Amino acid sequence: GLGSRDVRETVGTIIQVALSLLGIISVVIIIYAGFQWMTAGGNEEKVTDARKTLWAAVIGLIIILSAYAITNFVLTKLYFATTGYEYVP
Repeated sequence: GLGSRDVRETVGTIIQVALSLLGIISVVIIIYAGFQWMTAGGNEEKVTDARKTLWAAVIGLIIILSAYAITNFVLTKLYFATTGYEYVP
């Protein structure tokens, strides 16, 4: 069969896994930007590019973590509103 899990739980799991993967990608980009910065060798142009990459990755990570928190909150409240039970993963 297709499984016995509730559709809300399945959608919530898919969203959380996708946001987790995006978080991992963001951390990898932060590490890459740090590597660029460390290997710039004093070249200001490379340092500036690494700094821009680092800031973009940090802002992206903040957005991803905020989306994860909002999604978790909304799905928990949706589950409680439709079933009357607290959702415990």
